[in-house]
Amino acid sequence: MSPVCKLPIIGMLLTSLLITGCSEKPEENAASQPAPRYVKLATVAPVPAFDEFTFPAMVSAVKTVDLSFEVSGRLVQMDIVPGSDVSKGHLLATIDRQPFVRAVEQQQTRRDQARRELDRIQRMFNQDLVSQSALDSAKTAFELAEIELQNAQQDLSYTELTAPFDAQISERLVENNSVVNAGQPIARLQDVSKVYFNINVPERLLTANIGRGIKRARASLASTRDQWYTVEYVEHRTQPDPVSQTYEVIFAMEPQPGMNVTPGARAVVKVELAGTPYSDALVLPVKALIGSKEAGFTVWVYNDTTNQVTPATVSVVHVQDELAVIHSNLAAGQQVVAAGASQMREDMVVLPYRGE
Repeated sequence: MSPVCKLPIIGMLLTSLLITGCSEKPEENAASQPAPRYVKLATVAPVPAFDEFTFPAMVSAVKTVDLSFEVSGRLVQMDIVPGSDVSKGHLLATIDRQPFVRAVEQQQTRRDQARRELDRIQRMFNQDLVSQSALDSAKTAFELAEIELQNAQQDLSYTELTAPFDAQISERLVENNSVVNAGQPIARLQDVSKVYFNINVPERLLTANIGRGIKRARASLASTRDQWYTVEYVEHRTQPDPVSQTYEVIFAMEPQPGMNVTPGARAVVKVELAGTPYSDALVLPVKALIGSKEAGFTVWVYNDTTNQVTPATVSVVHVQDELAVIHSNLAAGQQVVAAGASQMREDMVVLPYRGE
């Protein structure tokens, strides 16, 4: 073959190689472009009411009192039956009164003797037969005798133990014919004029709802869960429990006819609050947050036009269950990445995951 014929063939080969090289480069660029990542999205929404909270509760008495005598002696009468109801003033127990009766008689005799001595000194003083100091001493002796008599009479009254209020006897702590000391508990009484429900509110929940009034509160006993009773707020502690960091709150209701409940019974209390402390806030899933309390929080906002995500700074003001209450420049209705947010990068192309 002549050199003239070889030149077109070589030219054709070079042209083919150039075309091949140019055609392979776009394919390599296309292969290097990452595929869109599927993500789960959540819609930014206005803060829900957060107005009803349910708490486990324990029924308690209005107050529990341990009764005791203020004098010592031997029990000779007792009417203390655990579980029974007693009225205010009901005689519960009596200790032997005879030693105290004798003490009263003894002090009466001494008082009478001091009275006669005072009268005698008074007559002599009127006749200028004794000094003023002698008269003053006689008056003092009579006054002291009078006080001793009053003390003896008071001790005699202490030999009977009565119910200080309408109550239910919770426990008998001694038996009849026992010798008891002053201050030794004899019986435990519970004031059940109202039914108290004690709940424990977490510190974060109480703090987050300061300033909100109670719209309604209801209680249900564990034994009758389908029956709800209206209860009223009584009081709450201002110091949290050092272990659980909860505040005790007490609600109360009047005993209802046929309502068989005793202190210690389990119950449930539902509290509905009025208003909201987050009127200008938004809510989104906690899983959408990236960051920490110290460094701040960010969410990835989805653009449905470009299918890209961009970061947005948010301020978390409250966490309720799996939702975070936030302040930010976001608007209700925008979508954020709710799962896999930690793997996002700015302007990353994503596609919404729609489960069947």
